[in-house]
Amino acid sequence: MERRAPRAILEDSGFWRAARVQAGVIGALILREIHTRFGRRNLGFVWLFLEPAILAVGVSIIRAVRREALPGGLDIVAFFTIGYTLFYLQRAVIARAAHTAEGNRAILAHARITLEDILIARTLLETGAVMMTALIFVVLIGVFSGVWPRSIVQMGIGFVLFGLMAHGFALVVLSLARFDADVLDRIIHPLMYFSIVISGVFFMVWWLPKPYQDVVLLLPLIHLFEFVREGQFGPDIPYHYDLVYAGAWILVLNVYGGLALRRARPFLLE
Repeated sequence: MERRAPRAILEDSGFWRAARVQAGVIGALILREIHTRFGRRNLGFVWLFLEPAILAVGVSIIRAVRREALPGGLDIVAFFTIGYTLFYLQRAVIARAAHTAEGNRAILAHARITLEDILIARTLLETGAVMMTALIFVVLIGVFSGVWPRSIVQMGIGFVLFGLMAHGFALVVLSLARFDADVLDRIIHPLMYFSIVISGVFFMVWWLPKPYQDVVLLLPLIHLFEFVREGQFGPDIPYHYDLVYAGAWILVLNVYGGLALRRARPFLLE
């Protein structure tokens, strides 16, 4: 009897074939998102680069006029540019989640395409695009300011964790859209802009008095911001983060969001 290699057995298995089909579906959805996300509206991919750059330059000019410096001697442009780029990733994934079912009814008629596939494709695209944008910023800041990241790998891991957390929130938001997507959308957008104040875009935990530190550390995004900035600026300043705590939030959001979306799917597609 002919013995088959383990790889051949794996490739012929139903699971492997299904995984390849699903990967093809998600790849096609990513190409579709590229066309709709960056091909027609606003300035396309250029706007993804310009928005955080404009904010960082604006804040830097204000602080320069006031002759203010960041605690710890951190570079102003590097701090705010990467910080707002991370926030942009959260906003891009979460803010568009409520109308996912409405905006994709035509392709959801295909049996192999699900709401989860669309969200996965969107999260992968947004995370990859934002990481590419952040890399451009890192190189430009390094060339013109001499501020290079201490660990680009740690920063990359942090961006991936941001994407996973944003995906979990997006699952929850989409499941809640079963009630009223328009009302939910009007609530989500102001909340996203309010969250920029408390999420860690403009401050670090060690800048705050101790009682406030304990409060802001209840927010999971704070931990990820601190983790990325440690990779960006190195261990010379204090950082406060717990990746186990942040990871627990990511796990719970994605598991709960997936289960909630499964129950909400019939109402979203009716």
